[in-house]
Amino acid sequence: MSVDVANLLHELDVLVTEGSSRSSWLLRTPDRTSFEVTPSVPTESLNARQIRIDASPQTSADRRVLHVGRSATPGVVERAEAGEFDILTAEPTRLIHAGRTYEAASAPSLRRRPREQTGRPAWVRWALQRYLLLTPSPNRQPVIAEALGTTQQSVSRAAQALQGLVTDEGKGLLAPDRARLLEHWRSEYPGPGGQEFGWYGLDPVTEQVDQVVNIAALLEVPALVSGDVGADRLAPWKLPMRGRVYVAGPIDLSDDGFVPAPLGEATLITCVPRDPTLWRLAPHVEEAEGSDGFPIADAAIVHWDLLMSGDQDSGEAAQQVSRLLTGDG
Repeated sequence: MSVDVANLLHELDVLVTEGSSRSSWLLRTPDRTSFEVTPSVPTESLNARQIRIDASPQTSADRRVLHVGRSATPGVVERAEAGEFDILTAEPTRLIHAGRTYEAASAPSLRRRPREQTGRPAWVRWALQRYLLLTPSPNRQPVIAEALGTTQQSVSRAAQALQGLVTDEGKGLLAPDRARLLEHWRSEYPGPGGQEFGWYGLDPVTEQVDQVVNIAALLEVPALVSGDVGADRLAPWKLPMRGRVYVAGPIDLSDDGFVPAPLGEATLITCVPRDPTLWRLAPHVEEAEGSDGFPIADAAIVHWDLLMSGDQDSGEAAQQVSRLLTGDG
């Protein structure tokens, strides 16, 4: 089955962390209700027979089975709404736990409105543009493919879609006008996407970000710093007002001096991105002079987040970062 359980929960703004066993998850819903479940193997349609198959005599009252399916019959939905069991469906995207329904339509809006997309996201093409902005010298397609974690054919197709912006004169792919390429990338990139979680802390923003990076390292969750603090490391210009950290999986900071907060009021935002290439291009930043191994997202992503933040002086800070990408700095 092609039902991504974790992605469905993220769409519902449900925080997912490890449970008390290897097969269980601890979930926290937008209304801050926490409970532990053991997800079932996803099925095409949840019906009464499938519910009986998934049920486990070992399941306790505090760790229920989460029955997962692309859809569910009206009878199953009715019984779930009555509190008999928990279900998660993709069509529609909906979680029913203990008789309460959580739907995608009720999830809080993202801080920025994503661009309309049709078809599959062009992550490779957008990543190729960032790669060429980050590496101004020509590189052959096999080298780029390895860096992006994709195939040479995918890089070739992406380059063909960028005719006029990308050239290959035998030494490798190159962007002759990086300022024009940056403008083109900005015009079509929808952002890293994913689920955002807002947190509020009392410490200075830079210290909050350092703390999250350390927590993520202890949990062995890859993390990348972007936004104000990332920009302050790459091209200092403004006093960091809000932290932004991309993480490979959701982390709960409620026991580490943070409290959940609406995105507009948060002093720090963690995000589990949809764009898988963030992790591929980060080494280009980690190896740069002055990075000290601090896990910063690549300059193009930092530039994007500054432009989208709407915070004071973020536009000017984004211009400073853009000079690193276009070679004007």
